[in-house]
Amino acid sequence: MKGLRTSPPRSIYIPRASVGDLSAQLEYGIEAHSDLRGVAIPRIGYLEIALVNNGFYGAPISYAISSLNPEEIPDCHHIDSGKCLPSITVKRGSRAASLHISGDREKRPCLEISGVSPACMLWATPGRPRAASSVNAPMSLKIHFPEPRDKMAMEEEARDVLSSLLYELDVRNGIRLRAARWPSPTPSRRTQTEEIFDTFARFPETRVNPEMATLFGFAGSAEENPPLSFLSYYQVLEFYFPAAVKRNALRQLGKELSDPRFSRTDKDALLKILRIGERSLNAAESGQLRTLLEECVRADRLEEFFTQGEWGDHFARNGPIRGVSVVNPKNSQQPLTSQVADRVYKIRNRIVHAKDDPRFDDVPALLPQSREADELWPDIALARFLASEVILDSQSGV
Repeated sequence: MKGLRTSPPRSIYIPRASVGDLSAQLEYGIEAHSDLRGVAIPRIGYLEIALVNNGFYGAPISYAISSLNPEEIPDCHHIDSGKCLPSITVKRGSRAASLHISGDREKRPCLEISGVSPACMLWATPGRPRAASSVNAPMSLKIHFPEPRDKMAMEEEARDVLSSLLYELDVRNGIRLRAARWPSPTPSRRTQTEEIFDTFARFPETRVNPEMATLFGFAGSAEENPPLSFLSYYQVLEFYFPAAVKRNALRQLGKELSDPRFSRTDKDALLKILRIGERSLNAAESGQLRTLLEECVRADRLEEFFTQGEWGDHFARNGPIRGVSVVNPKNSQQPLTSQVADRVYKIRNRIVHAKDDPRFDDVPALLPQSREADELWPDIALARFLASEVILDSQSGV
């Protein structure tokens, strides 16, 4: 089609020397990891997870790993047999970038960070336009258990091993890595409302606090960390809490003072004025958020967000985000702004309050790089919409 730009297909290259390893892995049987980008071979108790740098900057993983040595090397069947775990060799100079941390023969698995195995290269990494034997080839953590094991059992045990290893590499060795995840099943991370954008740019007419503009822009760029993206939009809302609460209080005070029945000598009337001031000063954060949305967000636009967006059941009772309020535009018992404020505030709490407390067992922290985080994008779109409405409202100067 004229004018349609298509990306060239991405290819995966397996070195000829790795074909034997690939054949052996296929013979044992490959299964995909349930959550992380990786593969499992239950027949031999083998699990492999692709690794990536935990951040935008940092030396290639192969470079960082090549500088490490295992603290101690007890006997293990890999060393005794002279066999290594299957890997597409990644070299730093004349040395292969590989770190093998031995377990023991009966209990602990062996761990190895090295170039991905041929099967993991095919199953769990994006295609690359260059040969996989280059220094930029993907790296992975290989976990080899002492005996064959069910895939789910391996994944459960590996969860703690993986978390502890990545933590110690960060704290002890200054190497920041994370496990790669499968792409989210959510159709799109982009806003799923039918927004119509102008095709002409203009000299800016919107006056935005520079710090808020920075937060708003950062929230849109934090795709690798959905909870952080949501929290950045929430901080934009938070900035405008005081102005909205003050405006609401002044409106109430104005009504009371303008009432023909108001008397300066009436103690009850004066106490009512005092209570309005106290409420504005001592309002809980959830109440401030509710006031902000009532004051600043256009009711018709908020309803359009839910009725015109293709959100499916995301905001319904059986949605993927646990422990948060349902939003139902057809609910006549509770204003839509109140429903939205309750949901946004509870999601904020799940991100911020990572408490080790039995009271929060039913609603644990909403962690980055989790399945719930991958499903958070409709709520991020909601927070983005609310932030833009509040910024728009601030232009009136009222």
